[in-house]
Amino acid sequence: MGEQMDTGPQPLREEEAEKERRTRAMYSELRYPSLDPAHKASYERHRYLVYSLMGIDPATFFQGKTILDGGCGTGEETMFLASLKPERVIGIDTSDGSLESARQRAEEAGIDNVEFRHASVLDDSVFPDGTFDYVSSLGCIHHTPRMRQAFENLCRMVKPDGYLCTFLYNSYGHCLYNLECDWLDRRAGDDIDERMRLARRYLDWRRGTRFRREGIPSSWDARLYDKYAVLYRDSLSLKQLLSWYDEQGMDPVGSFPMRLGDMVAAYRAHSGDQVHGIRGLVARALAPIASKPSGPRHWRWSRRVWMQALLLVLGLYDYGGAFRVLAHKRVES
Repeated sequence: MGEQMDTGPQPLREEEAEKERRTRAMYSELRYPSLDPAHKASYERHRYLVYSLMGIDPATFFQGKTILDGGCGTGEETMFLASLKPERVIGIDTSDGSLESARQRAEEAGIDNVEFRHASVLDDSVFPDGTFDYVSSLGCIHHTPRMRQAFENLCRMVKPDGYLCTFLYNSYGHCLYNLECDWLDRRAGDDIDERMRLARRYLDWRRGTRFRREGIPSSWDARLYDKYAVLYRDSLSLKQLLSWYDEQGMDPVGSFPMRLGDMVAAYRAHSGDQVHGIRGLVARALAPIASKPSGPRHWRWSRRVWMQALLLVLGLYDYGGAFRVLAHKRVES
C-alpha cells in the first residue's frame, strides 16, 4: 500500500502567521466591539428579535446548554448568551486585550457562568469533538487566514443534535464596502497605519466626527479598524455556505435576514423610538411588512434567490451584506 497523505489541518505559513500576529495585536490595542453601555437595552432588543426571526426563543432555547462563542472579542455576545441561563458559556479569542476587557466586564456585571480563554478558532486541539450544545461565531472566521478550516473546526465541536450559528460576509453584498477596501488595498496594501489614516480621512469622516463629539474616539478607531484595516477579509455566497453546512452533516433551520421585513424590524428594534430623518420615514413606511412571519421558513430555491437579492441590495448601503445562518447537526442513526 502507498503512503497515506496527512489530510489534517496544516500549520499556518510564515506569511499567514505574521498577518495573524499583526491582526491579533491590533485587536488588543483597539478592542472591538466597544458597545456604548447607554444603548444596552436597544442592543438586547435587537438580539432577541434576530434570534426569534431565526426561529428560536432566546428566553428558553439556551437554558441548561453548554455554549461556545468562537472569536468572542470583548465578550458582548458571550455575556448576552450567559444571561439566558445556560449551564456554561466559554468565549475564545486570540486578542489578549479583548479578553482582558471581556473578563473585566463579566466581573463588573456579576456574571459567573462565563469563562474566557485565549484560543483560536483554527486550533482543533482546544476542545474534543462534540463538546458543545450550541456554538456561535459572529463576524470572526471571515477575518482568519483559513475560513473553511475554521468553519469545519466549529462544526466539529458541536454535539449531535446541537446547533451552530455563523455570521459571515456575503460575496454578493458589501458592494460599496468592497470598492472601498479594494481602493485601500491599492493605496496602502498591508500597511495598517496607512489604511487607518486613509479610512479616517476619506471613508468614514462623518461618522468619526460624531464619535469624537460623543467623546468615544477609541470606539470610533476600533470600528474603523474592524471595517477597513483587518488584513484578512473573506466572503462566500449563500449557496457556498449551505453546501459547507451540508458537507459537515448540518441542516440550516433559520437565517437573518430572510425578508426585507426582517431588516426593518431589526432596525426599529435597535433604534427604538429614536428613528429620525429619512431613515425614520423609510422605517415607518415599511413598518407593515416588519411583523414576524407565521409558519416555518423553508429553504426552497425561491427563498434562496430572494435572500441573495436582498443581501445584494443591502450591500449598496454602508456595511450591509452579511448574514447569519443557524444550522442543526444531524444525529447519525
